[in-house]
Amino acid sequence: MKYSPSYQDLINQITELKKQNERLLLNAKLDGEEVKHQKQIPIEIGKVIESQKFSHTLLNNMGDSIFVKDDKSRLVLVNDAFCEMFNLPREEIIGKTLAENVPQNERESFLKIDSKVLADGIENINEETLTLNGTTRIISTRKSLFIDAKGEKFLVGVIRDISERKKAENALKESEERFKELNATKDKLFSIIAHDLRGPFNNIIGVSALLSKNEMYLEDELSGKYINIINSTAKSTLALLDNLLNWAKSQTDELRIRPEKIIFPQIIHEIVSLERPLAMAKDISLEFRPTKEFIIITDGNILKTVLRNLISNAIKFTHSGGKITILTSVDQKNVEITIADNGVGMSKETMKGLFNISSNVTFLGTLNEKGSGLGLVLSKEFVKKLNGNIEVESEKGKGSNFKISLPLNNFN
Repeated sequence: MKYSPSYQDLINQITELKKQNERLLLNAKLDGEEVKHQKQIPIEIGKVIESQKFSHTLLNNMGDSIFVKDDKSRLVLVNDAFCEMFNLPREEIIGKTLAENVPQNERESFLKIDSKVLADGIENINEETLTLNGTTRIISTRKSLFIDAKGEKFLVGVIRDISERKKAENALKESEERFKELNATKDKLFSIIAHDLRGPFNNIIGVSALLSKNEMYLEDELSGKYINIINSTAKSTLALLDNLLNWAKSQTDELRIRPEKIIFPQIIHEIVSLERPLAMAKDISLEFRPTKEFIIITDGNILKTVLRNLISNAIKFTHSGGKITILTSVDQKNVEITIADNGVGMSKETMKGLFNISSNVTFLGTLNEKGSGLGLVLSKEFVKKLNGNIEVESEKGKGSNFKISLPLNNFN
């Protein structure tokens, strides 16, 4: 791994030079030429040169721009990255403040910070703009005070170009604002689904149910059939709307589990009575074989949604004249509910993506009924929220068995 020196390494190197009672070298040529300095070079010049070579090598291997200034904000030491940032050779940088290279507002800002750090010794970390040759960058600067053995003050600084990071942050901020707008639109859409659309569908269901009991339509077989189709279609569409709402709630953690005592098998009787007209419309036998009554503590509304989805799915993929059977079994800890049909069944490949929203593929029912495929995905998530498990056994052409296993009480 390549060694990446830190800011502290720079301080340690300067300190080491001062331990030799040498003042900071203002300008050095590292190719063996004469070392130029504003004051007399000490006797142990060889050691100083070697230390300086190591120090410069260290600094030039750092990706950030490093600089040292005297108490007049004049640059006395810079690394290669600093020269590249200002697009100037080192000899045109040393001894200058470079204040003339930037706009006045930026110049006043960085000179003011220099003076403050030199005066009170408090480290300054700041984000600011740096405009060079008409190009403005955003930089992060860190400036610290260093005092040598003779009491002379120096400003040690690190500059990092954070322009790309800031662009990314601004882009992310804009995306977040856009997301908030889209999320608000989504909430409004689901509000329309929840309130404005449910009402009309409930009206269609209610009116069609009344018409189906009217003597005039009871005597007209064709009219009665059409009324039943309207009623069952409205119920299926309303169920789809409920699935969409429940899916949205489950994805945003808005769905809350509300455990309650439920008498089995009453809850299944309720769902079967709601789904039976849909089964009758396809001439499918929907049979429930109940066990003795017992208590389960779970969320009744969520369980009803799961049962409704699984039974509706069985009806969709069962041929006219087919049969759907609902079985239950219970032990001391769990209840198992099985929805078995003798419908079209599924291949092993289809079963692999059955409960996955990303790979779920929808198929037409036996009477070309359309569906979103969301019901089974939602059922899987809901059963998991009830601390249960759902499995499927199926063979193409021979039907499917969906099995739900739920704890009798797992919410204490």
